[in-house]
Amino acid sequence: MPSRSNASAQILPMILTVLVIAVLVTLLTQSAYGQPCSFPTSPIFEVGSTVYSPFFPPPSGTEFAQKTHTGGERIIFYLHGLGGTGTSWNSVASRTAYGGAPQYPARQVIFDMPFTYLQNASLFDAAMDIDNTLQVRSFLAQQMHGVSPGDHLLIAHSLGGIEALILDSLYTDTATFERPFGGAVLVGSAIGGSDAAMALSAWGQNGAVHFVEEACQILSSPWLWAAHLLPPLRWFPALDPWVQQAIQSTCSGIVTPFIPFALGKFNRPLVTELTPQSPWPAHLNHRVPQIPVVQLYGVEDEPVFWRTAYSMYQTDSIGLALAQDPFQFDGDDVLVDWVSDQIAHYAAQTLLASARAQSHALAQSQVWYNPFSSLYHAWQRQRALEEAGAAYAAERWYRQANGVYKDYIGAREITLQADGYWCRCRNDGDPPFTWTVVSTPTDCLDDDPYAFCQSWPHWDVDITEHPNDGVVLASSAGSLPGAVAHIELPHTNHQQMRNSTYTRDVFKRLFNGQIPGGAFFATALR
Repeated sequence: MPSRSNASAQILPMILTVLVIAVLVTLLTQSAYGQPCSFPTSPIFEVGSTVYSPFFPPPSGTEFAQKTHTGGERIIFYLHGLGGTGTSWNSVASRTAYGGAPQYPARQVIFDMPFTYLQNASLFDAAMDIDNTLQVRSFLAQQMHGVSPGDHLLIAHSLGGIEALILDSLYTDTATFERPFGGAVLVGSAIGGSDAAMALSAWGQNGAVHFVEEACQILSSPWLWAAHLLPPLRWFPALDPWVQQAIQSTCSGIVTPFIPFALGKFNRPLVTELTPQSPWPAHLNHRVPQIPVVQLYGVEDEPVFWRTAYSMYQTDSIGLALAQDPFQFDGDDVLVDWVSDQIAHYAAQTLLASARAQSHALAQSQVWYNPFSSLYHAWQRQRALEEAGAAYAAERWYRQANGVYKDYIGAREITLQADGYWCRCRNDGDPPFTWTVVSTPTDCLDDDPYAFCQSWPHWDVDITEHPNDGVVLASSAGSLPGAVAHIELPHTNHQQMRNSTYTRDVFKRLFNGQIPGGAFFATALR
């Protein structure tokens, strides 16, 4: 017969095991059901309706309405945008000079291979680099073809348009410079500055990195795809190295398909000079150019982020389709449709996981007397809650990504306006609580002298959205004073502008001399 001491030694581990199980069950139960007894969070903010602020371009300039070029051959110089190269324009350049494209006839243009200019210094340094190339090519054209430099035309995309206007301002110094072109077409150029480059760049707010890091943390969560494989106790963050390792290893695979902004496109030192408050945009946006200028600005459909991201990821120069027709780059619905599917998928996953959590919570309450069964259902409920939380976070990220991105590029403005105070009164332990808005905290009173009242500032949240091309606001790309014309490119994002059918149609009208006041741009058919 075992002694009393041996029996105690056998019973002690059993007691400890039961106590551990009881503690775990209690912790799990409190994590799901424990709620603070204090006041609920107050509705400090009230979000009003979103207001769309339309853009109306300024009147067209008439100073150069009678200016024409001398006829015959001319050179069209092409300038790429931020992060681009000479290949960005080469397909359009070659088809304009010879061969043409569907619904786009060739013109009497001397083919000039688009070149790449300096981007690792300041805007002024880039302008000087561009001028050096233009001077050489303009001189050769004059010597070889007898073409006057004033007959040449410059077409510039994005950053290239800013450089074109900087050159125009430098060319007023006739003792130092000779003007190598007589007119310019600016395509999506942020003459008034842009918040996007500075906000997204590592040289500025590093928004691209923050944007991607948040996406990686949320979208690579193992709870989204391996909840049934995760061992128990994974919901304790301190015991979660496997989860963290999985996030780090899968993050790089998530970034590339739909967040190309982290790949260095905006990482150039000169982006610090592109903000609306910087000297060059502030100067150029109020300066009347000394040559005829046509502005093209894009207005993309919502959601602008996903459309722009798709176009940026799809191509940076020419693809197989553009090799046949340089103006086929229109479709941008692929990623929009994919995101809609992702939102629906994660919404369904949230509902299913929440339902499982409720089912296990009910089962746990029914077997409370059995610590092992209770612990099993508590574990399963917690797993389901983790999965539901991860799925909800993923759904919310996809829904909010477009708005967050528009905050970065300045296309959405959120302002807070103080409007009185929230007032809430109740008797002790006597919910529900009533909410009213009062003018001052002293007005927060109740008919019951024993009621406890509290007040908080009441804020109205106003949201204003501006038309944009996914990178540049229409108001920045289409408001140059004195420009011959300000032409909208509808349904077109910043990356599509060089190669969209809308751009083709505008170029054709421009070369046909059909833009009022733009006789200088008329170029004869080849």
